[in-house]
Amino acid sequence: MLRCSVCGEDVNIYEKTCSSCGASIDNKSGSSKTSSSNNLKNPANSNTKNESSKSKKSSNTKQDAIKLNSVSSTKLFYLVFFLILIGAILIYSTGVFDSAPKSFSSQQGNANNPHAGVDLKNLEQINTLEGIVKQNPKDYQSLLQLAHLLNDSGFKEKAVEKYIAYLKQFPKEADVWVDMGVCYFELGKNDDAITSMERGLKINPNHQIANLNLGIVNMTAGNKEKAVGYWKKAIEIDPSNEIGKKAKELITTH
Repeated sequence: MLRCSVCGEDVNIYEKTCSSCGASIDNKSGSSKTSSSNNLKNPANSNTKNESSKSKKSSNTKQDAIKLNSVSSTKLFYLVFFLILIGAILIYSTGVFDSAPKSFSSQQGNANNPHAGVDLKNLEQINTLEGIVKQNPKDYQSLLQLAHLLNDSGFKEKAVEKYIAYLKQFPKEADVWVDMGVCYFELGKNDDAITSMERGLKINPNHQIANLNLGIVNMTAGNKEKAVGYWKKAIEIDPSNEIGKKAKELITTH
C-alpha cells in the first residue's frame, strides 16, 4: 500500500490514480504528480499573496502618512494664527499704533483763514507771493500769507523762516507765535515748539488754541502733568467750542 501525498488516503501499489482525489500515483516514490505540480504552483501563489498584502500595507501606510501630515499642517496653521492674534492684541493694548494728537492752527475756524484747505496744487500761488515779497520786502501781509501757505503745503522749514521774518516786525502777534510753534512741532522740534507757543501765551494768556497745543506738545515730550494743566485751562476758557471739547477728549484718553 502507498499513501497519496495529496489527500493522504491509502492507495494500492498497482493503482495509477488515487481513488479519493484522482491524483496520479508514482509507484516508485508513492508521490502524486498533482502534488508535485501543486507544490510548484503554491510558492508563486504565496508570493503573489505576500506581495498583495505588502502592497495593501504600503498603501495604508501612505494614506496614514498623508492624513497625519494633513492634521499636522492644520494644527500648525491654527497655532501660527493664534500666536499672530495674541501678538496683535498685545501690540494694540500697549499703544504702539497710537498716533500723536494733532495740533491746531491758530487760524482754524476763521472764515478769512488765508491758508485754509491749501495743498501742493498752490505752488503757483506760492511762487507768486514769493515774487511779491522779493520785490517789496515791506509787504508784510503778503509775507504772512506766504508763511501760512508754506506751512499748509508742507514746507515747514521755509514757513518758519517767513514767520520769523514777520515776527521781527510784529512780535506781539500771539497767533503767529502759535502757528510757528505748530511748524516746529511737526518738524519734531518739541522744545522750540514749546518756547514759541509759550511766547504767544504770554502775550495772550487766554489763547485757547495755544493752551491746547502746549498740552499736545508736552504730552508728546512726556510731560503729562503739564499737558493736563494746559488742557484744563483750554476747557476753562470755553468748554463748549471745538477746542474745549478736544481738550476734554484728550484728558479722557490720556
